[in-house]
Amino acid sequence: MQSAPVVNAGQPDWISGESLSYPNVQYVVASGSASNAEQAKDRALANLSKVFELHIRESSTTRQDVQVVRQNGAESVSKSQSLAQNVNIQTNKIIDGARIAQQWQSPDLSHYALAVLDRHQAGNNIRGEIARLDEQAGFELNSVETKQNPLQKVAVYQRVLASQNQRDALQKTLKVIDLSGQGVESRWNRAELRAHLEASLSALNMKPEILHDAVGGLDKVLRGAMSKSGFPESTGTENGYALSAGLKVQSPIVSQGWHWLRGTLTLRLSSAEGQVLGNKTWPLKVSASNKGELNQRMIASVEKKLNHELKASLMDFASIE
Repeated sequence: MQSAPVVNAGQPDWISGESLSYPNVQYVVASGSASNAEQAKDRALANLSKVFELHIRESSTTRQDVQVVRQNGAESVSKSQSLAQNVNIQTNKIIDGARIAQQWQSPDLSHYALAVLDRHQAGNNIRGEIARLDEQAGFELNSVETKQNPLQKVAVYQRVLASQNQRDALQKTLKVIDLSGQGVESRWNRAELRAHLEASLSALNMKPEILHDAVGGLDKVLRGAMSKSGFPESTGTENGYALSAGLKVQSPIVSQGWHWLRGTLTLRLSSAEGQVLGNKTWPLKVSASNKGELNQRMIASVEKKLNHELKASLMDFASIE
């Protein structure tokens, strides 16, 4: 990237308003300031990225992107790394071609930089990413009827809906970038895609099973997580999937006046023939001032973990199979 000229005489118009050289009707612009020129340029480009990133992030975040982590008796909420990576990848593609158009050093020696991106170029970048997502969705939907395994059909519709959510974010951004305000309408109706997903979920024949339960109540928790995740429990005797959960715990310990209990939660999906299709484990740890509360807190921790992880885990199992 070529360095923009540093202007020392007079404050440029873009410091406090619209640039006459780079008007908003033709360019997406953002500025940045710092104590040195290189950092000012980096901040200007980062601020330009945020113009697009906000639209993508707001439309891409779902329940599956949020995890509740319990550590030392306290809970924290974290966004998944995969979402952040996806947002960064999409944003980088959109702002490809952005440049530092002007720089300025103020009398107090602060540095300012103006990053610009041609709206026409940005629109083409977004259309290219939309076309890629549409091609991916079309390929997935054309293959769904060839899937003999019902869980794989669920995974297909889940992936297509996820890609269409990303597409919707890009479409909203394109409507802002494209002065016509039209963008590129989707070939698929997301409400219909969700209906197909729900129908595929309802067609699953999944029986909950308990491998081992060290504290009690795991069967009820597993059934509740299945219901909340949209996986109906099998009520017949026909062959189907076996969704198994197990909980093992270590002996409680006392440290600094607190009682601690560590455990391992296992989730497993097996075919009617007994083939293991997927297996996941999570370490758990709870604390209480009273030893008698440990089992209750452990099963509560298990419930939160399954409610947040069950659906994503089964989708992962489907993609492996």
